[in-house]
Amino acid sequence: MNHTLSHLLQGCQSLRSLKSIHARLMIDGSIASSDLILNKILRLYSRFGATDYAHKLFDEIPQPNSFLWTSMIHGYVENCEYTQGLATFSWMRSESVDPLNFTICSVLKALARLTRLKDGVVLYGFVLKSGFGCDLIVQNAMIDLFMRCGKVDFARWVFNEMHEKDVISWNSMISGYGNNGRVEAARELFNIMVERSVISWTSMICGYVKAGDMLEAQALFEAMPVKDLASWNVMISGYVEAGDLNAARFAFERTRVRDVGTWNLMISGFCKAGEVESAKDYFNRMPSKNVASWTIMIDGYIKAGEIDNARCLFDQMPERNLVAWSTIIGGCAKNGQPRCALELFDRFKEQGIKTDETFILGIILACSQLGILDAAESIIRDYVGPSLSSNLRVVTSLIDMYAKCGSIKKAFQVFEMVHHKDLLCYSTMIAAFANHGLSQEAISLFNEMYRENVRPDGVTFLGVLVACSHGGLVNEGKWYFKQMTEEFGIWPSEKHYACMVGLLGRSGCLEEAHDLIRSIPVEVTSVVWGALLAACTVHCNIQLAETAAAELFMIEPDNSGNYILLSNIYAAAGRWRDVAKMRAVIREKRVRKNRGSSWIELDSVIHEFVTGDVSHSESDNVYLMLDLLREDMKHTRCVIDANIKS
Repeated sequence: MNHTLSHLLQGCQSLRSLKSIHARLMIDGSIASSDLILNKILRLYSRFGATDYAHKLFDEIPQPNSFLWTSMIHGYVENCEYTQGLATFSWMRSESVDPLNFTICSVLKALARLTRLKDGVVLYGFVLKSGFGCDLIVQNAMIDLFMRCGKVDFARWVFNEMHEKDVISWNSMISGYGNNGRVEAARELFNIMVERSVISWTSMICGYVKAGDMLEAQALFEAMPVKDLASWNVMISGYVEAGDLNAARFAFERTRVRDVGTWNLMISGFCKAGEVESAKDYFNRMPSKNVASWTIMIDGYIKAGEIDNARCLFDQMPERNLVAWSTIIGGCAKNGQPRCALELFDRFKEQGIKTDETFILGIILACSQLGILDAAESIIRDYVGPSLSSNLRVVTSLIDMYAKCGSIKKAFQVFEMVHHKDLLCYSTMIAAFANHGLSQEAISLFNEMYRENVRPDGVTFLGVLVACSHGGLVNEGKWYFKQMTEEFGIWPSEKHYACMVGLLGRSGCLEEAHDLIRSIPVEVTSVVWGALLAACTVHCNIQLAETAAAELFMIEPDNSGNYILLSNIYAAAGRWRDVAKMRAVIREKRVRKNRGSSWIELDSVIHEFVTGDVSHSESDNVYLMLDLLREDMKHTRCVIDANIKS
C-alpha cells in the first residue's frame, strides 16, 4: 500500500492532483500509517507553494518527528517565508525535538536572507555545542550567512577551519567575496581551486561584473571551458549595466540557448537606454514571455513617457502580479495621470493581491496630485498596515500627501510620530511648511534638523528658499543661499536660482535679480528667466520683462504662457499697440494656450472642470456662481485679468 502511495505521490505534478491524493488518503485513513508518506505530502505542498495546506496537515500530526519538523521549516524557507520558518524552529525547540543538520541549514538560510547576524552567531554557538560544528553542509550554510551579512573575515575563518571542503564551499567563498566587493580575494581562491565547476567560473565572472570590470570578466569568460546559460546571462547583464548594448547584442546573438531571462535582459537594457523601439522588437520576437517580460516592457514605455502604449500593453497581459500593477499605477502617477492611476487601483482591488511599499507609494502619489484627502485616508486605512506605517519612505510620502491635500496639521502629526527622522523626512516637512506659506515654521524645522546633525542637501535648501520667498524674507534668503554654497559646498540648481530671482524680484529688487542671473556660470534655463518675467509682472517693469521674454521666446518658442505674460504687462501699462503686436505674434506662430483644468473632491467623488466645458451636470450653477464672484470682486475693487474667459 505504502509503495503504491509513494508511486502516486512521485508522479504528482500539480497542487490539484496532490489535493485529490491527500483527500483519498484522508478518507481511507491511511495517511497516518507512515511518517514517510506524511513527509512526502508536506514537501509536495511546499514545492507547489501551498505552505498553508502544509501547515494544516502538520497541525494534525500528533507527535511529528525531526524529519517532519525539518520538512515544514524547509518548506517555509524555500517559499521565502523566512520569519515563519524561524518561528517553526522555535516551536520545534520548545517541544524538545532535536534538529537535524538539514534543519540547521534551513534556519541558517532564513537568517542569511533576513541578514540577522546576531541570531546567526547565537545559532552557531548552538551548532558547536550540538556536534554539528564539523558538518560540511552546516559549515557551508554558515559561510553563506556571514557573507550575506558582510562579515567576510568570519566567513573566511569558518572556511579555513573546515577539515573538508567541497565545491559548494569554494563557490560560496568566491561569490561571497564578489558580492562584498572583494574581487581580488575571490580571484586568489579561484586560482588555487583544484576542481572548478561551471558555477565557480560563473561566480568569478559575476564578481568582475559587479565590480564593473568587464575587460576581466570577458577575458575569464572566453577562457571558460564550458559555457552554460547562466554564464551567458551574467555577461549580457554586465554589458547592459555598463551601457554597452552593442556588446550585449553581440553576446546575445552568440548564445546557442536562451531562456526568458536572456530576452528580458536585452529588453531591460534597451528600455534603460531609452531605445523603446529596439526593446519592442526583442519583446515581439520572444518565443515565450513571463510576467517579468511584460512588466519590463511596460516600464520602458512609462520611462519614455508613452503612457498610452504602457496601458495598452498592460491590458493585453495574460496574467498580472503585484509588480506589474505597481509599475503601471506608479507610472501613471509619475506621468501626471493620477486619475488613470486610481482607475487602475479600482481594478486592482478586485484581485485580492497583498500590497507592498512600492505599490502604496504609487497610490499615495496619485492622491497627492489630485489632492483628494477623503479617498487617500480610506486607502491608508485599508492598505497601510503596521509594517508599512513604520516604513520611512511610506511615512514621508504620507507627509507629502497630507500637505498637498491641504492638511498641513495632519502632515505635521505624521512627521512628529517618526522617531528616527532622516534627511528626506525633514526635507519633505520643510517643503510642506514652505508651500503652505509657513515660512517661520520651515526655517525653525531646518534649524532643528541642523541641531540633530542631519546634513541638508540641495532639496532641503530649496524648501528653505521657497519659505523665504513666500514670506518675503529677502535677507534670510540671501543668507541661506550663501550658506548652501559656501558652508555646505552645494552647487545651486536652476530651481535654487529661480527661487532667489523670484524672491528678489517680488520684493522689488529686480536689478539685483537680473545681476544674479548674469552671474550664473552655466547656460540660464527657462525656469530662471520665467521667474524674472513673473516678477516683472508684479512691478510692471517693461524693460526687464522684454529682456526676459526675449530669452524665453528663444528657449521655448511654443510656450503660450510667456507671450501672454508679456502681453498682460503691456496691458497693465496701457501700451495697447504692443498688446496688439503680441496677439498678432501669437496668431502668426499659432501658439495656443493649453486648456486649464481643475478638480475638486466632494463626498469621495472627483469633479473635474475644464475651461469652457459645459458637460458637468451642475455647469449652469457653476458659471452662475462664477459670474456672481466676479461681480463681487469688482465691487471690492479687486484686479481681474481681462483675459479670463469662461
